[in-house]
Amino acid sequence: MKLHSSSDRIAVRRHDISWRRGLLLAAAALVVSGGVAAQTEAPGEPVVIPGAEISGWGKVTEVRGRFGRPPGATVHVPAVLILHGSGGVDGRGAFYAKALQAAGIATLEITMFPPGGRPRTTKATMPHAAAALKWLAGQPGVTRVGVMGFSWGGSMSVTMSSELLQERFGKDVPKPAAFVALYPVCSNLDRQWAEPRSDLYGARRRMSATPMLILAGTRDDYEEGVRPCDAFAATWPAAARELATVRYFEGATHGFDTQRESREFYDQVAHYGKGGTVKITPNPEAAADARQAVVDFFVKYLEP
Repeated sequence: MKLHSSSDRIAVRRHDISWRRGLLLAAAALVVSGGVAAQTEAPGEPVVIPGAEISGWGKVTEVRGRFGRPPGATVHVPAVLILHGSGGVDGRGAFYAKALQAAGIATLEITMFPPGGRPRTTKATMPHAAAALKWLAGQPGVTRVGVMGFSWGGSMSVTMSSELLQERFGKDVPKPAAFVALYPVCSNLDRQWAEPRSDLYGARRRMSATPMLILAGTRDDYEEGVRPCDAFAATWPAAARELATVRYFEGATHGFDTQRESREFYDQVAHYGKGGTVKITPNPEAAADARQAVVDFFVKYLEP
């Protein structure tokens, strides 16, 4: 497992990244400061996807989302499935989708539930992800598929890398080639996966050898401890650990790449499931760095 400080940079394609990083930082700062209106939905055309069912976990009849191809895309392009956080689609997906599309990668951001409609567990939204992956694999020209998610969606992204979950999805759902999880609340995942009565008990022992990037802040009010994702990833099989990169942003809160203003709220699952106040503070510099890291990661492993 490769651990990186906030000053580290992931290798990028052969062109000057300082100029690109400056543009991303400026854009992020404008959005957060109110200089421009943040785009709520990811760029692309609205789509309606046939539903899916996961035995014992439930089903969904249809899934709505927005699918966008890169400008001037050729016939063959990779795609990234974007999974929103517990507050619903809120602009973060659009923030990353624009950059991914500019890098030659198609995106599909799906709606799993509306704001205020968060289910009890991510099992309820796994059928949405399964349906979306199957749909993406059937799109003309789509080659490799990756998955990224925020908080709730980040937890899903980590879980979807386990062969235990992939077996539940079934053989007709493609296995993603790379995963990104932004602040997936690793301490809660660690606790849940250790519960013998959980459907995901043993998921850690079956984490697949698939590239995984985890990005988180050191002031995350949902977590237990400062860097819990290190300890969590250390429990995975060696082949999975070798392909996992955990990167922290010093002083960043949960949802540091939010496209909204600072806010505080109570969440019963915060503070390692004990409940309490959660602070979300925009961090334009960390947001720009995270977006660049996500683009570079998917460019490396999806090869647009």
